[in-house]
Amino acid sequence: MEDSRQNAAPGEERWREKAGWERGEPFVRLSLAELKGLLEPAFPGRSVEFAQTLGAGLSNSNYKIRMRGEDRSYVLRIYRGDADVLRKEEAIARLVRPAVPVPAFLYTDASCSRFPRPWALLEWHDGELLSSLRLTAAQEELASAAAALGRTLARVHAFPFSAAGLFGPELEIRTPMRLDEAMFVGFAEQSLMHGEAGRLLGPRRTEALWALCKRHGGLLEGQPKVYALIHSDFNGRNVLLAPDGSGGYEVTAVLDWEFAFAGPPLVDIGNMLRYEPPGSEFGRHFIRGYVQEGGALPERWELKSRLADLIALLDLLNGAADAPNRAADLVRLIDRLLAEWA
Repeated sequence: MEDSRQNAAPGEERWREKAGWERGEPFVRLSLAELKGLLEPAFPGRSVEFAQTLGAGLSNSNYKIRMRGEDRSYVLRIYRGDADVLRKEEAIARLVRPAVPVPAFLYTDASCSRFPRPWALLEWHDGELLSSLRLTAAQEELASAAAALGRTLARVHAFPFSAAGLFGPELEIRTPMRLDEAMFVGFAEQSLMHGEAGRLLGPRRTEALWALCKRHGGLLEGQPKVYALIHSDFNGRNVLLAPDGSGGYEVTAVLDWEFAFAGPPLVDIGNMLRYEPPGSEFGRHFIRGYVQEGGALPERWELKSRLADLIALLDLLNGAADAPNRAADLVRLIDRLLAEWA
């Protein structure tokens, strides 16, 4: 696992998020001729001049493409899941575009008649992934980027839902969710005592983490009356930033909404700060931007956001039996959580 500390402030430790993680399934590799055939409905009679794989994603297959005779670039997104995931992402893009920078869907094919997977053609957004920017940017630049990300996330969370749950293709709540102490403790028990997570963590960590879950699970008891749009994968690999012309940074795109659902905002905050040590400079500016843009934080939000993110960590660990790099990174994150809060 790479250990990247070039931009850490004194006393801060940081490593590259999800570095070396294995993909969930192989990348769908297509030749230029195959891409031309796939894109024929969107570009009749035209050929693909340039295609480059985009490797940041760990599930879907994304290409940057350019058609012959055109300077404009596009993103071809080939989905690993069913057509409902494509439709959900398209519906979210329509919903949030007035307030949040997201790529527009220019053409979609969810029929699987020409190709065995759903796919979409999206507009290209310039910018640099936060995960890359962290390796080269100065501290003041990262502070500006963090504040911009906080403001953007507050705008995402400004879209309300009356119930928590997983979305259907038109953003209806298809699967209601309980997000309380009983759900948290029950999922933790299943993962630690009966799931792959407990095996990968080992007895000592499992015992310590189970004690932490039982001790702090009650903090998740209080639920909001109105839930928010949650990206659910809001991290350095899914946000693009660019210089804003005044020495700072702005968010140019929020990408990959396939895991989005309606729920409590602390889920996204925990995800973005997953690799940050407590009180980090980046974290302070991120939270400041979030609050300044109208985002609300409950008491003890730091621990509550870590607990919300722990659900995601355990879920990922349950599926990491054949992914040693992913498992090692997740175990290290849980070690830090135990060191901070146990």
